Amino acid sequence: MLKQIIFRITLLIFLPVFLTAQETELFFTDKIANQESKNFKLKSNFAESDSYSDYNLIYQRMDWDINPEVYYIKGAVTSHFISKSNSLSDIEFDLHAGLIVDSIIQNNQQLVYLREGNKISIGLNRTLIENETDSLTIYYQGEPDDSGFGSFEKNSHDGIPIIWTLSEPYGALDWWPCKQSLSDKIDSIDIIVTSPGQYRTASNGVLVSETSENGFRTMHWKHRHPIATYLVAIAVTNYIDYSDFLNLDDGRQIQIQNFVYPEDETYSRENTPQTIKIMELFNNLIGEYPFADEKYGHAQFGWRGGMEHQTISFMYNFGFELVAHELAHQWFGDYITLATWQDIWLNEGFATYLTGLAYENIESDYWQRWKRLNVTRIIGEPGGSVFVRDTTNVSDIFSGRLSYSKGAYLLHMLRWVAGDENFFRALRNYYEDPEVGNGFATTNQFVNHIEAVSDTSFTEFFSDWFYGEGFPIYTAQFKPTESQQLQITLSQTSSHESVEFFEMPVPVRVYNSTKTDSADFRLVHTQNNQEFIVDPGFAVAELKIDPEYWLVSKSEEVVQTQYIENPSEFAVYPNPFKDDISVSFSNQNTPVQLNLFNAQGKLIKLLNPTKKNFNLSYLSDGLYIIQLKTADEILERKIIKH
Repeated sequence: MLKQIIFRITLLIFLPVFLTAQETELFFTDKIANQESKNFKLKSNFAESDSYSDYNLIYQRMDWDINPEVYYIKGAVTSHFISKSNSLSDIEFDLHAGLIVDSIIQNNQQLVYLREGNKISIGLNRTLIENETDSLTIYYQGEPDDSGFGSFEKNSHDGIPIIWTLSEPYGALDWWPCKQSLSDKIDSIDIIVTSPGQYRTASNGVLVSETSENGFRTMHWKHRHPIATYLVAIAVTNYIDYSDFLNLDDGRQIQIQNFVYPEDETYSRENTPQTIKIMELFNNLIGEYPFADEKYGHAQFGWRGGMEHQTISFMYNFGFELVAHELAHQWFGDYITLATWQDIWLNEGFATYLTGLAYENIESDYWQRWKRLNVTRIIGEPGGSVFVRDTTNVSDIFSGRLSYSKGAYLLHMLRWVAGDENFFRALRNYYEDPEVGNGFATTNQFVNHIEAVSDTSFTEFFSDWFYGEGFPIYTAQFKPTESQQLQITLSQTSSHESVEFFEMPVPVRVYNSTKTDSADFRLVHTQNNQEFIVDPGFAVAELKIDPEYWLVSKSEEVVQTQYIENPSEFAVYPNPFKDDISVSFSNQNTPVQLNLFNAQGKLIKLLNPTKKNFNLSYLSDGLYIIQLKTADEILERKIIKH
């Protein structure tokens, strides 16, 4: 969701990467959210009312009058609710203070209410006991506030006006009286919009009726699945519509209904059918599209990106990546919705990764590039956690680098650690979990599924990759052993102090001198400067760390060294090092001189040969050589400073 095309200097530095139109689209995810805070109030202090736990919404009917030529809304919202308290005498809703409440009616009686800020506190005409139901209607009108990404937006296309809504994360109250909540989904809704006759409305669910009378058109949409408040949406302009269909094996069809601008009909008809292949893939990988009995749809709008309103994604265009991303949200974001904005990766990371899976399985030529571009983006800065610590800062919630790309790569690394079979089984089990389906989920609920199928704990993994910040920076040395196997010494430093060491299986690939032979190895890296013995079956001339981009990591130095008969005769550690090093040597190798050279062989410093510990914090990062001269020989060791 929420893909914003952005033009700012921090993005322009990446533009030379793009050689083809398709690769430009691949970078679309990198433009998602960095500037979204410019379109939103930088801070939002919205908090759910404590009284929200006193009632659940079971049905809402929205009757709206919308003329896209005029920035205005007039309507009546009827809410049916069930008491969760034994003495429910008043009820609260959210509505922007700038909108006018004409009246509130319960059982043909006008109710007394109090408005304080963006809250409406309503005194009921009778006290409800637990599990008792009732309803009330709020009549209101006015010019909505336009916070967020355009919670209520008037624009135009080809000279024709359009009004659309986009309520994520806190914008629903800007344009309708609602329970803006991540704890209570509305069980079902009806949306009825009346507009001048030349305009049509796209919305959630199934189009029940479309009638014209006295120059006005009324469109009635019905949705009979639980829906989070921020996913309710309307868009009104001179739409035409047509449908594509996914045929299922049992003879059923899933309708993909597209509301598009007349001037874009040819382009749209050429591109929306790709949704069929993507939906078919997601059905196979995860489970059947959750709203198959109604529809999936697209509605064009003018915001430069997309938003995954339930059953009807609002779309700026129909590029492959945008189509895949918004469709993926119907599973992860809509059917399963995050329970707190701190866990936004459950929406955005999942949708971003499913987009990657669409590349892997449908547009496979671009799978490697998708991985490379996301890793490059993530390691562009040293810190930042996928877990959102400050949900009042909307730019933190929708961090393209962290919530989207790193969130997606958290899943990719889980797949690497757990294996394909376990990973995809966990994904399907999570989707089928009745505790989260049609409801709200936390990160721990997903973790329970990946741990159950893998029969292992992922506490350390999530501590490092979800709550922690940064990524590992790897260095490696490799050399033949006496038996002509290969010894690999793998080291890492962390880009951020919050994680001391990332315990991960690290993929490496080795090649012979002509690259005609190669071999892959999985090094389970649990401690720094860890040594591994592998048997490639050929003389190794080159080693690459993570050539297929399984990890969020950076490879700093890979050094080839020669076989040493007795490595204990001269050793330098730790290697790589940060500030201090130690040297050790056998009694037979008493040093006469100890020299420090840079990578180009230039002498930097004569070290005191009678000492064994040295502070080299003054050196810049890079490769160096420690040379030990004895009366009989010269020994050298390559070292790396981070």
